[in-house]
Amino acid sequence: MEPDNKTITICMGSSCFSRGNKTNLKIIQNYLKENRLPIKVHLSGSLCKEMCRKGPVIFLDDQMHTNVQQSDLPDLLAAFCEKEK
Repeated sequence: MEPDNKTITICMGSSCFSRGNKTNLKIIQNYLKENRLPIKVHLSGSLCKEMCRKGPVIFLDDQMHTNVQQSDLPDLLAAFCEKEK
């Protein structure tokens, strides 16, 4: 992966999906589509991360975020996509 690339991994396990990652996925996709980002962002889904009680779970690069609510995403994504490595 190139140095300026970042990765967002969203847990698609049934618990995280039903707790909000179904909607979070759409929000992330829209954010990436609508914003001109200074970096490349790879979005991928993952199988269950065994953190069901803390879901919905999203990884921004290697940093895990738990209980990610729709209202959290704009600030999380802006900080993640704009910060330099």
